[in-house]
Amino acid sequence: MRRRALRKIKSCRKVTAKVLKKIPLPKLESALFALLIVFSISFGLLLFASELQIRNEKTVTDVPPRFVIDPQLKEMVTGYPMEKMLPQLSKLDKETAAYLVAIAKKESNWGKHSPKKNGIECYNYWGFRGTYNQTLSGYSCFDSPAQAVRVVGRRIAELVSQGINTPEEMVVWKCGSTCAGHDPGAVRKWIQDVQYYHHQMFN
Repeated sequence: MRRRALRKIKSCRKVTAKVLKKIPLPKLESALFALLIVFSISFGLLLFASELQIRNEKTVTDVPPRFVIDPQLKEMVTGYPMEKMLPQLSKLDKETAAYLVAIAKKESNWGKHSPKKNGIECYNYWGFRGTYNQTLSGYSCFDSPAQAVRVVGRRIAELVSQGINTPEEMVVWKCGSTCAGHDPGAVRKWIQDVQYYHHQMFN
């Protein structure tokens, strides 16, 4: 019995060896190269996934706080043309929206004294002079309150990002690059009024 078992084992070994000889095995270099490709692709995908995760993981401090329309502000602008802009203002960050409200109060009394073009409202409550659909005086005449808030808000946000983030610095809105040719009293009054309403948005 034992001899028969040993003979069967030897026979199986021979058959296995013959089968393995018939199966083409890859060369070592090819196998290593394929392994390197698989590793490189896996590593690249891992890096890509990590980068996406880092981009998407914004902390609360990275996102500017949104402007909240409080009852006090709503009461202040009720009856003024700017009341129609409250929904658009609520989509902006708080700093940008606060300057839009403050400057609009100073420049147009929240829209009561604003540019018109051919008798049509321009929704330009900030004295904004841009290239879009200009009036004869050079003011931009917007098509809607939403467009006005979007365009002027973008410009305010650009100034804030450049470090122009106090009413004293924001006076460039009135003076341009310099206030040298402007009445000093009018400049001080502009700063005081904008500062007052800007602070109201944070209190």
